[in-house]
Amino acid sequence: METIKRLLRSTELRSEQVRTGRWVLIAIFLGAFALRAVLGLLHPMILPDSVDYLALAHRILDGMSYRVTGMYAKRMPGYPVMLAGIGLMGGLKIHVVLLIQAVMGAAVALITFAIARPFGMIAALLAALLTALDPLCIGFSAAILTEIPFMLLFIAALWLLMQLQNNPASLGRWIGFAVLFALGVYVRAEVSLCIFPLLGWVILQHRKSPQIGRAAAGATCALGLIMLIMLPWWVRNNRLFHQDFFRFTTLQGISLYESVYSGATGGPRQSDIIRPASIQKLNESERDLAWTHRAFADILHHPMRILRLAFVKIVRTWSPWLHAKGYSHRWINALLCLWYIPIFMLAAAGAWAVRRRPGPAGLILIPILYFTAMHAIFLGSVRYRVPVMPLVFVLAGLGVQHWIALGRRKDPPENKPATANESKSDGLA
Repeated sequence: METIKRLLRSTELRSEQVRTGRWVLIAIFLGAFALRAVLGLLHPMILPDSVDYLALAHRILDGMSYRVTGMYAKRMPGYPVMLAGIGLMGGLKIHVVLLIQAVMGAAVALITFAIARPFGMIAALLAALLTALDPLCIGFSAAILTEIPFMLLFIAALWLLMQLQNNPASLGRWIGFAVLFALGVYVRAEVSLCIFPLLGWVILQHRKSPQIGRAAAGATCALGLIMLIMLPWWVRNNRLFHQDFFRFTTLQGISLYESVYSGATGGPRQSDIIRPASIQKLNESERDLAWTHRAFADILHHPMRILRLAFVKIVRTWSPWLHAKGYSHRWINALLCLWYIPIFMLAAAGAWAVRRRPGPAGLILIPILYFTAMHAIFLGSVRYRVPVMPLVFVLAGLGVQHWIALGRRKDPPENKPATANESKSDGLA
């Protein structure tokens, strides 16, 4: 009878914790939305890239061809199509776009909670809270840029993939993952190659499991569906340019050259590049390939300089302060350092703690390493780490939770010993 009473009391406690957790999550979502909405309404940011996206959206709404500054494949179509869809609801108004992005940014905090939840409630709530309060995530919600929509698609796809790692037999989740990932590629093509290490990791985790066949089949189907969804864009570009079938944009070549040529510094330098007449007279696709060939020539002939540049670009990408002119004010950078330096230290502790859970840990670390490597080749900027910041916050939450667990284990012997459930409260045992 006493055992039954204890069980009932523990059940009531868990129910109370669940209700409390839900209210905390609602508060986090509303707080995240409020911060983003207020900044977006008070200080909307229209940057050079924003001008292109808005121009493309207006062309879509007007039924005109998809091109900007005379180029047909300068930008991926995902974000302009989203903007055009908003425009269909009553005109393309900047404040409406930013309010929708505020909802998206707040939703990312909830998905971050779901990603971190298997590691423990403390880590999950902290990860959601840090995502809600992150200055970069808030700031880019107020900009007409791809960061926030892409982050939502990518983090949601990653959450589904974590579910599939546990149960690869769910066809619906494989389809959902593939659709979300492909839509993410339509917004930011740089993520495209990340599909291979992610799917490879899921299959690897089942190498000694009877589920290996289902994991391999699901991953293969997901990859095929992603390619099928991308096919209209590839076919359209191939009809325009008649070369390089798997092309995403025609900015890749000059972007790579800007990142590795003799005058490269790791930051934006495209305006300083001398454009030879021999390249300028080529068509859009041929120019892209010409810049790519020049970039690879520099990489092959100056490998040590490229390695030094890679280090500079990694430092720029993970810098705790801003480098962009007009935004790198001294007091702003001081506040950002006070925020990001402790976060990065906690994330390092979390990455160490999570080594005992290599399966889900891999799906958190692979995107972080992938985006770091991608921008060790291309330009480095704090902007390019924004999509994976929720994963950094998951690691930071794990770092805090791990330290709490260590403190409990160091309690004096006279303290009451932890129960079996409490001993696993760090989510890593």
